[in-house]
Amino acid sequence: MFVRRPDARLHVQSFGHGPRHLVAIGGWVAGGEVWHDVFGRLDGWRCTAVDHRGAGASRRDDGAISIDAMADDLLAVLDALDIGRAVLAAESSGAAVVLEAALRAPHRVEGLVLSCGSWRRPPEAAVDGFVRALQADHAGTVARVVDACLPEPDSDDLRYWGRQALGRSSAADAIALVRSRLTVDLESRVHAVRAPALLVHGLADSIVPPGESRALAALLPDAALDEAPGRGHVPIVTAPKRVVDAIAARFGGRPAA
Repeated sequence: MFVRRPDARLHVQSFGHGPRHLVAIGGWVAGGEVWHDVFGRLDGWRCTAVDHRGAGASRRDDGAISIDAMADDLLAVLDALDIGRAVLAAESSGAAVVLEAALRAPHRVEGLVLSCGSWRRPPEAAVDGFVRALQADHAGTVARVVDACLPEPDSDDLRYWGRQALGRSSAADAIALVRSRLTVDLESRVHAVRAPALLVHGLADSIVPPGESRALAALLPDAALDEAPGRGHVPIVTAPKRVVDAIAARFGGRPAA
């Protein structure tokens, strides 16, 4: 289904049934499908994947791509699906969106699941360099990012899938999503996020250093940190059972057999 916004149409998929709700987004140009392997192992949850604006099958007209807009989009999806409260989940740069949504509407957020979260504003020079790489060779840059995300052995099929999944976004949207990171302003505010949080991070992550999740865990009032040895930037894809077990331990319920 698509959730209509004034300046965008958000592609949304829901799976399963249960009293608990998990609503998840990807990072950068990754659609919500990066969470599907986790969804398939969660028992007793209604799981919803959202393609944030600029990613996956979502479409936008002249709407801005910004952290503020994406946080508002996420809360609008809860309204459209008649979800009162949910555990909000994100991977990579999607963490900033979920944290912003939790700050705006704490009564809607039962908890947070952040996988390899990139939640701080990056250096402007790093953003400029990445933008130049995308402008020079969009497809090649996406392929190199995918390879860096998946350092685990025997991941050739996942890398092939990742290039297809991340390659759906246009170069213009990919660049706008990168530049949106320059508006992140969370370090002085995340202490106000009261929802319990689960932070999962691969210790072999070369995209977002594991220290980023450690720093966030130290600032959040109620955070549990699960570090996955040998895993890269997307343990939700390469180690979904571990992530599901951590979600069940943190938020209750049980993983599927």
